[in-house]
Amino acid sequence: MVRKNRKEIEYKNALYHIIVKGIEGIDIFADNVDRNKFLQLLQKTSNLFKVHIFFYVLMDTHSHLLLKTEEANLSQAMQFLNSSYAHWYNIKHIRKGHLFQDRYKSHLILNPFYLYSVASYISLNPVEAGLADSPEEFPWSSFQYLLPAPDKITPPWLKIDEFLTLCQTNPDNFINFVKENSQKNNSEKALQNFNKITSNYIQNKPPKNIENRLEKVKERFGDIENNKHLKHLLVYLLIKEGYRIKDIATSLNLTRQSVLGISKKTHKNLITDHFYQLLLNRIKTDLLS
Repeated sequence: MVRKNRKEIEYKNALYHIIVKGIEGIDIFADNVDRNKFLQLLQKTSNLFKVHIFFYVLMDTHSHLLLKTEEANLSQAMQFLNSSYAHWYNIKHIRKGHLFQDRYKSHLILNPFYLYSVASYISLNPVEAGLADSPEEFPWSSFQYLLPAPDKITPPWLKIDEFLTLCQTNPDNFINFVKENSQKNNSEKALQNFNKITSNYIQNKPPKNIENRLEKVKERFGDIENNKHLKHLLVYLLIKEGYRIKDIATSLNLTRQSVLGISKKTHKNLITDHFYQLLLNRIKTDLLS
């Protein structure tokens, strides 16, 4: 299969969630020397290609980056970062061959809502993996620089303040949001609690005009059609609120069968995927108010 040209999703001042994984699940960071080298190269990449790094986390087998490109040069920047690190890693560990799985994955971020949720998701990766009890305890994540500490100086290439400005928030609000969503191994319970809340809501209040609800979401979070995660969660929430399948399908330009399939798939995702839970928490207050 021919790979899709990454140039198609490259724009000036674009925001991306980048995931880099080791080939066949191997560790791409064997020790702290490796992690420090990767951060050094990340800084060099930022300077050379005018890439604004908002958040990062370095796990064992993979890493997450949240960034903005001033130029339409994401593929060039990531090629430099990955090839430079892989070359250094192979020499240090006396190995040959590819280090990374399929270069990298990139997800274009279209609005502040998505940006905020991805940053939280990245920050909680070590907690979800059982490597730390709270995100600030993990030393290889940018989350630590949000908390005031006399012995920590934020690297000049890490643009956390720019991220906060884009999301129109402050460190305390973001920290509180992340910590509210940091419960480990409680996905099923959290989903059950949400279902209970929405069930009670439906019993006490009739559904409001669906078009008004959708307009409110668009104003707060941006275009629904170009945000698959947002659209799927809206379908799930509207069903939970008691709207008819037919009305949801008409309002979102879907078939009845698609609405039912999306709702079923989203329910499964909410049980297993912490990122989906974060997205849900960001929109349910607006929908249910």
